[in-house]
Amino acid sequence: MKSKVYLDNRHPDKKGLATLKIKITKRGTVGMISLFKILPSQWKDGIVIDHPNAKILNSTIKVRVGEVERLLLELSFAGELVGKTGTEICNIIRSRLNPELPSVSNETDNEFFSYYDTFLDTKQAEGKRPGTVKLYKDTLVKIKDFCKENNYASLCFADINKSWICAFEAFCLRSQKQNTASRHLRDIRAVFNSAIDENITTNYPFRKLKIKKEETKDKSFTAAELRSLFNYPCYEGGQQEAVDMFKLMFCLIGINSVDLANATEVERGRLNYTRAKTHKPYSIKIEPEALRIIEQYKGKEGHLVRILETSQNYKTYFNRMGKTLRKVGLTRIPGKKNIGKAILPDICTGSARTSWSTIAQEELDIPREIIAAALGHHTVDVTSTYLRTDWRKKVDDANRKVIDWVFYKKATKK
Repeated sequence: MKSKVYLDNRHPDKKGLATLKIKITKRGTVGMISLFKILPSQWKDGIVIDHPNAKILNSTIKVRVGEVERLLLELSFAGELVGKTGTEICNIIRSRLNPELPSVSNETDNEFFSYYDTFLDTKQAEGKRPGTVKLYKDTLVKIKDFCKENNYASLCFADINKSWICAFEAFCLRSQKQNTASRHLRDIRAVFNSAIDENITTNYPFRKLKIKKEETKDKSFTAAELRSLFNYPCYEGGQQEAVDMFKLMFCLIGINSVDLANATEVERGRLNYTRAKTHKPYSIKIEPEALRIIEQYKGKEGHLVRILETSQNYKTYFNRMGKTLRKVGLTRIPGKKNIGKAILPDICTGSARTSWSTIAQEELDIPREIIAAALGHHTVDVTSTYLRTDWRKKVDDANRKVIDWVFYKKATKK
């Protein structure tokens, strides 16, 4: 357990006052004990300054911190904090603090935005993927935009009911698709579930509310469709590089864009790396078709390919690559719109992964267990834990079959 005093100036009141708090953390959970409110300019280097009652307030902080540290020690030795979260510990301490100390608020931190920030701190402390935390932050930004438009000066859990959620969803749908709006709702639901577990609120507006989900368009392609892209006779502009990089991703079993951008040298004929999404080690055999592309677009400074040397970041590169792929087949005429028909107008970089798995299963009858292993998914079969199957060789063989079938129409079914 750790405790510290800090000024929470994330949500000042109408007078610009922020709350000074004692923050207690335990194994990724966070709890707050509010002290008093001051202006941010009146807090410096851990003491209150330029305040008419600065001496009293600093004395209060010292006494309160002393009491909290003493109670933490006593409760810990008594075994009363076993299994307790940061918020539960704060509730216990708050109930035992000396109520006669001056100028100290005993209020609970029940305001939605403040708890959302605590929720984010907890997710980061738990080691959640940066991408996951960013999605939660995006939802928070969207909520604040909605509240600003609807003149919510503050937002408490009790304010959020079914009508509020429906209005928020409609607000999101003005600029976002249904699945994005639904993700925001699931994020809010996760915050509510956490707040209920922490005894912050008993309100639960999702009880009879079904979060909608739209089926996303299938962006996988058959072997024949990929051949039409790979064998197109006349690429324009940067289309050759875009197609080559897509081929490389496909030959590397649909490697994710971030992993390809950060990949380093090949070792003993294999690309060994840690997947950014799962933080799990992964190894792919480099087939000759992939090696030729790697050598052509070889990177410097230890990079496998030159993606990060030609773009500010990998997202910029692959966004441009996707747009370029969708134009293959169109004829560009200066001063006029593109004419003709794109070969695969719905293709994206993720199509390399979905197409590989679809072709493997539907066209080559490769077992789902091998496909799951090839994609880096955990097998759900408990029995597989006890089987000493050489999955790496099976995955290598499966990838070779898929490449032979797509590139050369050679199929070896089993």
